[in-house]
Amino acid sequence: MSRFALGMFSFLIVLLVGLAGVVVFAGTGLLNKQEEGVCGNPNEVALDTTLIETSDSTANAYQVASNTLSQEDMAVVEAGDALFKNNCAQCHAVFDVVVGPALNDITKRRSISWLIPWVKNSSKVVASGDEYAVKLFNQYQEQQMPSFQLSDKEIKSIIKYIEVESPKSIVNSTAAIVD
Repeated sequence: MSRFALGMFSFLIVLLVGLAGVVVFAGTGLLNKQEEGVCGNPNEVALDTTLIETSDSTANAYQVASNTLSQEDMAVVEAGDALFKNNCAQCHAVFDVVVGPALNDITKRRSISWLIPWVKNSSKVVASGDEYAVKLFNQYQEQQMPSFQLSDKEIKSIIKYIEVESPKSIVNSTAAIVD
């Protein structure tokens, strides 16, 4: 092995060990804050700029700046994450245009009472003549969004997941948002 390759290998090892130390240190600090009662309500999980694992059964981690979510809200977000990945991610991302528009800050553009019928049957909303729906349909080459047999509760959990993801940094994003 050349000296250059050996040097690069050593550098990468040191970097990985250092990053592992930062993760352990940050996690320990968060646990200490919760044990000291700093988080307030014991049913709430403090979320700052530290990534935390939300349950043993999933590898989901959420980074939300200066925000707290109850354990119940975290369960809703986890369910929304799974539903998003299984139903929406083929055509949508939070910050990037895929087949359909980027969904960050969607609740700032449309109300939940508009979004639920849209997710359930967008063709019906377009056919009703809704101006925004027609604009979206035309902007995305008349690509029809499939209808989903999701409950209102499931759709709201997807929306909650998107709301939690939306404040995240969008550095290098190619998001195109329809106003």
